[in-house]
Amino acid sequence: MTKLGEAINEWMVKYKKNSIKPASFDRMLTTFNLMTRYKLAYIEIDVLTTDDIQDYLNELAKDGYALSTIKKQFNLISGYMTYANLRGDILKPLHKGVKLPSESSVKKSKKEVVAYNKAEQIALTRVLQTKAYPGYCAALLMLETGMRVGEVLALTWGDIDWNRKAVKISKTLVRLANKKQQYVQNAAKSFTSNRTIPLSSTAYSLLETMYESETNLYGYVFHDSSGDLLSYEAMRWQINKACDIAGVRYLGQHVFRHTFATNCYARGCDVKVLSKLLGHSDVTITYNIYIHLFGDALEEMRKVIG
Repeated sequence: MTKLGEAINEWMVKYKKNSIKPASFDRMLTTFNLMTRYKLAYIEIDVLTTDDIQDYLNELAKDGYALSTIKKQFNLISGYMTYANLRGDILKPLHKGVKLPSESSVKKSKKEVVAYNKAEQIALTRVLQTKAYPGYCAALLMLETGMRVGEVLALTWGDIDWNRKAVKISKTLVRLANKKQQYVQNAAKSFTSNRTIPLSSTAYSLLETMYESETNLYGYVFHDSSGDLLSYEAMRWQINKACDIAGVRYLGQHVFRHTFATNCYARGCDVKVLSKLLGHSDVTITYNIYIHLFGDALEEMRKVIG
């Protein structure tokens, strides 16, 4: 009899691989690979029970996995179970009785978003402004626009609207971890991620200077010395180097987007405007990510009551 892991893998390849984005399938494959480390994947379908699935999720919680990871496992299992039940491979959807662990019972707490403070920004910007590497310029643009790493790396010169002093975001660089490949996806991360945002005077001047020295005005804005697309790995190395020189902690590449959001909030930017700048599908996503900024409304309430 077929084991659960074998059945899910067959379902993924036959029904999911060509119906979802390659990046989404790559994430699904990562989720599946985690399952194969556990007993559940090797239980035969005809003897599988709801308790087996519940025990698996409980074990993941015990092993310290984040609730988001456990939810992905459950979604993968429930997706297959729904399909198998409709086909008659299983008599009933076994996942229906399963309960996800509560957030309080999961060991790994949600990471709070971090950003560079003013002193760190000054020290790091001083190094980035040397433009010694293309990754330095990419980081500066993220700091000024809040764009995602993939959005910045996928930019072409045709995306810059010089007359309106704006940039059109309509694609992203996707990294397939399981294949160790990357490619430019001709669509942003989500529908609302497709957007046009204004360029600050600093960002405009940066791009203008880069454009004047560029030899391939039809290529990517950020590329290596041979003209090839700048990779995530190359940018990571370059930003690490900048941090070492500046004496600033390396906090990843996404930190520049978070720092941009923090700076916007400090300048009194409305959360709805910030949400549009960042390309979030809903303002509540912005609130949830930056709850440490918007969470304490005591002083705002004080202004209302006098």
